[in-house]
Amino acid sequence: MPFVPSRARTRAALTAGALVVVVASAALAGCSPAAENGPRVPHGIGPARTTTETARLLHDAEQWLLRTCMRRAGFDYHPVPDDDPPSVERAFPYVLTEPAWAGAHGYGSDLERRRRDLAVRDPNRGYFASLPAERKALALLAANGPGPDGVRATLPTGGVVRRSDRGCVSGAQRELYGDLRAWFQASTTVHALDAIRRGRVLADPRYADGVRAWARCMRESGYRYPDPARTRAAALSPATAMSPGRERALARAEVRCAERSGLSATAGRLDELHAAALRAEHHRAVAEKDRLEAAALPRARAVLGGRTEH
Repeated sequence: MPFVPSRARTRAALTAGALVVVVASAALAGCSPAAENGPRVPHGIGPARTTTETARLLHDAEQWLLRTCMRRAGFDYHPVPDDDPPSVERAFPYVLTEPAWAGAHGYGSDLERRRRDLAVRDPNRGYFASLPAERKALALLAANGPGPDGVRATLPTGGVVRRSDRGCVSGAQRELYGDLRAWFQASTTVHALDAIRRGRVLADPRYADGVRAWARCMRESGYRYPDPARTRAAALSPATAMSPGRERALARAEVRCAERSGLSATAGRLDELHAAALRAEHHRAVAEKDRLEAAALPRARAVLGGRTEH
């Protein structure tokens, strides 16, 4: 995805071998934005469980700082709103649990179409595509810095992530959070914990027991899927091309069986259990991210309070 990707909720990074700039979206480890009809998006690992309002404030301030920096470098940039419709994987990582959401969106194929439409109409994508090759390279340099060296973070799994400490992405985070190195390490760690938590839940024998009970309920409803992942894969696969009515009917059956089988309660309980274990295991990173976010809030308010359109 060229230049700054459309409406991304991802950590800032320079992707090796590709002309990609990923814009920072601050404080998302604990962000739980509600979609239409209000799915209860699972919380992150952070101890304060960053509120949607706080996460959006930090995101908007970082985006404005990025805009200011890119314009000083001679390039246009439009701040990316923090309002991307959540995918079913984000809203319901284990099993669908919300009847209203299932009835309105099924497995979210309508929201996926909206995301694709937003990406096509994204002004940053269009602007980058309009630049000549030399200007594209300079825009990437201004945003990302000269190379993936400068700050590094060690992941909980032992891998290492590196990023330039120069460029507008790093500059915006440094201005907002103060200590770029500390922020990069803490935020990278905490964001990684969310995927680890989900993996632990899915691998837990108690979750597997719940899935077997759920699959029996689904068979009694006329659907032969071994687990929730297979149902959403079938519903969202271009090869199957389910009608909206069929997709919503399948989603409603999944919600009913999640409740009747106890899988919904089991998944929620295990999610909390493994989140608590990871918070304890990585308490320093969690506390550091929480501290840096709290310290950044007055700066974020000042940035947004003083912004102008020119």
